[in-house]
Amino acid sequence: MKSVMFGLALLAAALPLAPAQAADSAPLPPRSTPLPKVVIPPVIEEITVTGSRLGRVVRDFIEMATMPSPIGQVSRWKTPICPRTTGMRPAFTDFVSKRLREIAHGIGAPVNDNESCSPNLQVIFTEHPQAMLDTIRTKLPELLGYHYAPQTKELATVVNPIQGWYATGSRDRNNQLMYDDPYAVNTATVEGSRIRTGLRSEFVAVTVVVDLAAAENQEIGAITDHVAMLAFSQAKAFERCREVPSITNMLLDCAPDLKAVALTSYDRAYLKALYAINDRDTPRHLLNGDIAFMMRKLLAAENN
Repeated sequence: MKSVMFGLALLAAALPLAPAQAADSAPLPPRSTPLPKVVIPPVIEEITVTGSRLGRVVRDFIEMATMPSPIGQVSRWKTPICPRTTGMRPAFTDFVSKRLREIAHGIGAPVNDNESCSPNLQVIFTEHPQAMLDTIRTKLPELLGYHYAPQTKELATVVNPIQGWYATGSRDRNNQLMYDDPYAVNTATVEGSRIRTGLRSEFVAVTVVVDLAAAENQEIGAITDHVAMLAFSQAKAFERCREVPSITNMLLDCAPDLKAVALTSYDRAYLKALYAINDRDTPRHLLNGDIAFMMRKLLAAENN
């Protein structure tokens, strides 16, 4: 476990940060990809879904946003997040980290507000995302998450403009947290039940990589809100359009009325529901049911 956190800190220290560390007024060498824009996002009139269709939309939303953890549960942050953003000027990186903290507070996720904290949420903007993942694969493979050695190269392949990797852990009934590693010795204390395992999944470290080419001509707030959907839930990436307005549709070939430049009511309801449900040691499908119930409740309250 300590090696994962040390690896994330080492990654943060080792990244090529010259653009991010330069003063805003200092001249920078020309980059092939422009930085994101900073503009005020327009107000979007959202589509309201009601009745039986809402139940299906919510279920699909949750399925796309919630990958199973290595023990078949739902992972989320239980250790306070400490975001660190690299790869751009300080004005941009500071904005991203501050915005992620604001979103975390708004959805009920635990937050470390000490800016000198050791990072466990790394957001990397880069013109060379695959080269970055190749470095992580060879030097810090534990940050890629649970995998066997033959799966490492495939897992470290960048296939989306904004993509996340999750190092997770399982906490047992005695509050012992173990890093999810197929080669580790399992010392967990578990329940003798098919429904209750005695184990609960959580994030240990999350790495989100943003291809600067994808960020070109995009508003930095919109990119950050998209990052947030990957930073606070184990989604890896979003590759299919949702049926309702969502920030995750932003970079996809979706209908214009489904695209957004900020977290929508559906995005916020999902993240709030994820962090509002009880911390149960039950399978993913039961936890997803809890999330769906809470998400519908939040959406109904917002529409009334």
